[in-house]
Amino acid sequence: MIGAIFRCLIVFALCLLPQTAFGRSAMDASAPDSAPGISWQTHGQLTFPFEYFKQHIYISVTLDGKPGYIFMLDSGANRNVLNLRTARKLGIQSGKLRQERNVGFGDGPIYTASRQYVDAEMDSIPIASEMSVMDLNQFELHFSHPTDGILGFPFLQRFVVKLDFQRKLLSMFPARQYVYRGLGVRVHLESRRGFVVIPVIIGSSRYVNHQAKVIVDTGSNVTLMLYEHYVHELNLESSLMHARAGKAYGLNGYYAVDLGSIHSLQIGDAEAHNVPVDYMQPGEEIHPGRDNVGSIGNGILQSFQAVIFDVPHRQIILEVKPPQLEPGDVRTKTNGP
Repeated sequence: MIGAIFRCLIVFALCLLPQTAFGRSAMDASAPDSAPGISWQTHGQLTFPFEYFKQHIYISVTLDGKPGYIFMLDSGANRNVLNLRTARKLGIQSGKLRQERNVGFGDGPIYTASRQYVDAEMDSIPIASEMSVMDLNQFELHFSHPTDGILGFPFLQRFVVKLDFQRKLLSMFPARQYVYRGLGVRVHLESRRGFVVIPVIIGSSRYVNHQAKVIVDTGSNVTLMLYEHYVHELNLESSLMHARAGKAYGLNGYYAVDLGSIHSLQIGDAEAHNVPVDYMQPGEEIHPGRDNVGSIGNGILQSFQAVIFDVPHRQIILEVKPPQLEPGDVRTKTNGP
């Protein structure tokens, strides 16, 4: 879920090994029509700019025919959310607020109301019709950015969504017609209700590696977050021992973490070394996705050229940045003039 760490993330390099497919899955014949009533023959790909503010992704959405509402894209959220302030502005009677647990990280209360129907669109394409109403006032104040709502996993189920971190562009494709033909690293998605879950390999040393499953969370600016009760299983006792105490901020407010690093993290055929890790302390482990070892956030996703969420076909595709030529480097041309 949403989180922000008050520290500088260690700069690390992603190295691409030979680009073979990892967990390639068959096309899902039951993939939903992305937008009933809309002709994707004339809208084969829709591309929108996004704002990347404090390593969070914000896009503009039209609500009930009124443009200019700002939503955060959060693949770690299992629902779409409408801010209480925005709901009132739209004239929506949300009813009585109630405190809810296991919504996100943090030790403060979060207040929600009943789900409401709202017409959410991007370029006349329907992207959501039902949203949970939450009071995001403190969340807005903390990040100093207007937030009318959150687009979560239900949005990703409707479309294939590409995030181009280099050009700050979000592209949507109709799920049924989409076929990827690039050279990106394909990673199979686990069938977990409400979350984007992928397999990774966590290296505690050069010689010790463990397979694990993590949530892919675009609502978080961390690189890697791990629950401390998996430390022994992953042979990370030494890493935790040298970690330092810190704090992070989530949907529910502040929560305690231990800040350390691990030897390596491998996603498909892409591998990063000396990776920053935020260990979630046992008392803070309230997230509904805690049956996974943790999550990866924009701290690592931004290191790719682009990330493609193809949830309808149960895959995520990671496009690696092309290597940068240093002065004096020579590149051999094999084709073209």
